Amino acid sequence: MKNINLKLQYLFYFIIIVLSIISIIHSINQANLYSFDFHLSPAKLVSEGINHYQYVLEGKHDGSSEDRLLYSQDGLYGHGLFILLIPFTWLSWDDAKILWALMNVFFSFLIIFLLFYRFKLSKEIILLSICIFYMSTPFRINISYGQQTLFTFLFFLFPFLFKNKTSIVLSGLSYFKYNLGFVIFLYFVSLKNIKKIILSLLPCLIGWFCYSYITNSNLFINLIEPILILDYFLSKENHLPVTIFSLFTKIGLPKLIGISLPIIFSFYIMLKLKVVKDELLKVAIVCLTCLSFASHQLHDYILLFPLLVFSLKNINLLISKLNLLVIFYFFFFLRILSFFYGFQPWDFPYGKFGYFNNFLTIFVLVININYFIFKKKFKSTTKKF
Repeated sequence: MKNINLKLQYLFYFIIIVLSIISIIHSINQANLYSFDFHLSPAKLVSEGINHYQYVLEGKHDGSSEDRLLYSQDGLYGHGLFILLIPFTWLSWDDAKILWALMNVFFSFLIIFLLFYRFKLSKEIILLSICIFYMSTPFRINISYGQQTLFTFLFFLFPFLFKNKTSIVLSGLSYFKYNLGFVIFLYFVSLKNIKKIILSLLPCLIGWFCYSYITNSNLFINLIEPILILDYFLSKENHLPVTIFSLFTKIGLPKLIGISLPIIFSFYIMLKLKVVKDELLKVAIVCLTCLSFASHQLHDYILLFPLLVFSLKNINLLISKLNLLVIFYFFFFLRILSFFYGFQPWDFPYGKFGYFNNFLTIFVLVININYFIFKKKFKSTTKKF
């Protein structure tokens, strides 16, 4: 019986490894066809000395045949990202998007390797987590559509993986994607460490100066242009994913309330993290906070990966099983639902599903905080891996 169980276990791992490899290859092939979110066209404008923020604010990004911002490349990122992407503008579109897809796969390998190296997990957890990660819908969307999430997620993790000044500086690269990096900034503020805050802001400052110089933009006006372009797109109906805080504007409350409340809640949670000793749990809660209190497309739910690893490591806890159910909902079940509803998985952050998904993420965050920080415990049920 033991030999049969062992063979079945080997067969299971063999199947999921093969499926993971197929998923990676399929994603790269899809990237060759799409990569619509890879922000090459804004970087191309910047390389030519054109301020892409002003380009949008002046109404030139209108989807016409003369529009130089292509596909879904709206330019909703910090200055530094477009500076980093300038070398890709030296390549053809086809070569650039394949190179970016391969780099995204490399970023994903680094994320996995660094997490497992830092937290010294068992081989079973490593293998199972990797396969779930690579088979997931958020991973495939990241690669297929040329997203920037894996790049920013990698540096988002640095303050929890390494304890040195260089990691703090590099973590500032996550600020380029506002809906991720804002939580890391609040985390540093909660530590009341001015040095870390300044170090983390260096990539943004360097990116801002370089962008202003290359595009010959007014330095101070250029500083607030990322905020202006964000407000520009927020004013457009159904352009950005919804959250439960989007309902405030629906009932006539000022937009400032819908923006400030998520920041206040996020900062409160960062303050409470001081009592958390387990760094893996801390990363998981930071990622959940990020997903709960900002607008996110489905590809950003790759940030559930640390929670996946933590839950597998602590599978004896009932809360871990609840976490895994929610993770599998975002990683796989939404893709199944998309076949029945007749639209693509990345459409789910909008409308009723968008509100439900955000509510579900906040619910998972709350129960994890109650359990691990406020010590309102569930009962354990089974053994650890």
